[in-house]
Amino acid sequence: MPSTGFLGTRADVFVDAAILFLVVAPFAMAYALRLAAQRRHLDHRNLQLGLLLAGIAAVLLLEGSLRFGGAAEAYAASSLHDSATVRVTFLVHLAVAVPTFIVWCGLATLSWRRYALTLPGSFGRTHRRWGRLVLAGLCLSSATGIALYVMSFGY
Repeated sequence: MPSTGFLGTRADVFVDAAILFLVVAPFAMAYALRLAAQRRHLDHRNLQLGLLLAGIAAVLLLEGSLRFGGAAEAYAASSLHDSATVRVTFLVHLAVAVPTFIVWCGLATLSWRRYALTLPGSFGRTHRRWGRLVLAGLCLSSATGIALYVMSFGY
């Protein structure tokens, strides 16, 4: 496993890649919502699928680095690694990120199955409502994930 990343912290390249996804994803998802509003549904669907797959890859890279790489040791070197602030931020992150991921996967699955039907169709209002909820969850997950990164690998 690479020992140093590209963002200038103690984190390795895999953790840095996951953080890069967290920075870019909310903006990319907001753009995907704009595509849908412009009735560019195929582009919206493809970008959403790409984002979801990239998110899964980012989480797998992060978890792999924490469990099998050097990220756990780099985290232990943080002056904040045993602080209540990090623990609370982590719990908030999990409380938002896990349900967001579950809803996002469910929405993607239902939407993929219904895509062949007339757009936006009867599912459109529900799709928009849940899509906005996923965007809000992704923004909160990104904010807490970035905060954890800074506290865990920057200090």
